[in-house]
Amino acid sequence: MNTSFYNGVIGIKTHQTGIDLVSENISNLETTAYKSVEPDFSTIFSTVLNGGYSDSVFSDIGLGSSVVSTTVDLSQGSLLSTDNNFDMAIEGEGWFGVQKGDETFFTRDGSFTLDDNGDLVNAKGYYLLGTPANNIAPITLSQDKLDKFGQIYQDGAMSNEATYQILPTNEIDLASVDSQSKINLPDILYYPPVPTTKIDYKANLDPTILTKIDPSTGEEIEIPNVEHFTTYLISPEGKRDILDMTFTKRIPQQQSGSVWDATIQILEDSGIKYDPDTDYDTTKYKIDENRKIVYQIVDSQTGVLSFDYNGALVSNTIPTLSNSGVALNLNLGTPLDSSVQNSGYNGLTSLKDNNFTESVRSNGKVEGFLTNYGVNENGEVVAEFTNGESVPIAKIGVYHFQNDEGLYSVGGSLFQESANSGKPIFYEDDEGNFFNNSKIASGKLEEGNVSLSNALTELIVLQKAYDANAKSITTSDQMIQKAINMKT
Repeated sequence: MNTSFYNGVIGIKTHQTGIDLVSENISNLETTAYKSVEPDFSTIFSTVLNGGYSDSVFSDIGLGSSVVSTTVDLSQGSLLSTDNNFDMAIEGEGWFGVQKGDETFFTRDGSFTLDDNGDLVNAKGYYLLGTPANNIAPITLSQDKLDKFGQIYQDGAMSNEATYQILPTNEIDLASVDSQSKINLPDILYYPPVPTTKIDYKANLDPTILTKIDPSTGEEIEIPNVEHFTTYLISPEGKRDILDMTFTKRIPQQQSGSVWDATIQILEDSGIKYDPDTDYDTTKYKIDENRKIVYQIVDSQTGVLSFDYNGALVSNTIPTLSNSGVALNLNLGTPLDSSVQNSGYNGLTSLKDNNFTESVRSNGKVEGFLTNYGVNENGEVVAEFTNGESVPIAKIGVYHFQNDEGLYSVGGSLFQESANSGKPIFYEDDEGNFFNNSKIASGKLEEGNVSLSNALTELIVLQKAYDANAKSITTSDQMIQKAINMKT
């Protein structure tokens, strides 16, 4: 009777613990990235009534049960879309790393925002860890550029925030686990202009012989063909200047081909108001009378292009131009060379039957002003600018463990490493480079993985077990009372 009494008491305590765990799961039903906890029950030990290890049959009585451990269900929850670019969810295995002081925690909760200092933090103010690209540097901007960013109200007066410029970076290599740090994103980030240093131009100079009647003699004479092309380029100051190209065919035209004199100019808007009565210096200015714009000539070069009887380019003497002090290489095609594929026809040609489409390729970028931050699926935090450029600033590391279930829960969705989980690691490729094997979904959050229907079922079962244990206590107590009454 005593054994049944104590078994009932221990059973009540055990199933009460189970109810506590299930109720905790239910209470965290809406907690982002919460992982449900399941109790593991086990019998305590048994008392042998008779027999021994040599007997074929044992008769024993158990002495109750207990919760020996809890198991964390690490299955992924559903992904919920949000309006915050810094809300993130890991698609697959892995953990975000967050830091408070010298302590590092791990979580699947990707609810991050920017604090007052521009650092990415979670709701508790813990810093999100990643690998900075170190491609941001302080810069002093002119007032007109600052005005495009706006101003903030600070210390009772209008003052501009700290200003930074971005250095273009194509990709960020994830650093080691021990080298991760917080991610800072400034409010004022400037993309400096990149001047044009190369232009590839493809077009056709029509060699068709043009004639007109000479009014003085009445005879038909040949007149020069003139082809004119323009394209934009970026100056070192970030302005959109014009590359102006004029090609004039020499006459009489050669029987074996054609020769063209070229005048190449770089033009910028002078800001001078057009006046039709003004006699402008043609060595300094070029006038667009249709648009009524006075252009200043930044650089002007001349050269000669020769083409063979098939219209292929055979020589080009146009020198390198100066884009306000920056060398500009104007590529008008590779002169004909039997050892070079497509040479003579990959730039300017001089064909009567023109099947070439005019095209231009150039480098250079106008200045850009920060418009937004985002996160791509590789975990890169990307700055987006008004000039259409997107530059990665940092890479968020996705941590892994040898035994995820061995992580130590510190409440909510936060965990810490333990001796059972092992040290955090990053996955490595064959060359020893760290990488994220799981994708990161921006603008989404992982919901908790608690199943309400399962939790309610478990709650009912535990409640019935609790009631049954209570009944066994009552029954044992009644039997003890009867035994006492029989003796008296």
